[in-house]
Amino acid sequence: MQHQGYFNHLEFKLFHVRALETIEMLAEKVRAAFQRVKVRDLYDLHRFAATPFDGELLRRLAVLKLWQTRDPFDPVVFFQKLRGGDYDWADIERLIRASERIEPAQIISTVESRFDVIRQLTELEHQVIADARSGWNEPLAERLRAEIRRRFQVGE
Repeated sequence: MQHQGYFNHLEFKLFHVRALETIEMLAEKVRAAFQRVKVRDLYDLHRFAATPFDGELLRRLAVLKLWQTRDPFDPVVFFQKLRGGDYDWADIERLIRASERIEPAQIISTVESRFDVIRQLTELEHQVIADARSGWNEPLAERLRAEIRRRFQVGE
């Protein structure tokens, strides 16, 4: 947690708050946006677009997360859903500040350009995607996990 002035006046010791790494939250949003058509997923991706992140790591995590749910990731389908999704834009307008303006075309364009790296699948990622429906090839998924761990440690 970031220090706040009132912390000095608390009657208890501060505690550690466990949270997902930003890149993992982002991969969960990609997974969610792939599996459903909710404007909040698209909006969150739009907001995350301004955040620096490792696109290669994001793509690997998204492929793995979808493999775990037995859903083969297809970047072409992902971007088709973004462009063709029947989003309830009024739903997101209820959740944001009244002063914030929603421009659907701009939001979609930002997400498409910032997340374009997820189109560039590696051979290993293609193999994991091909196994997603059966999910029996755990050693294959473990190879991808090992790449993710290495990439994450390098990025720290």
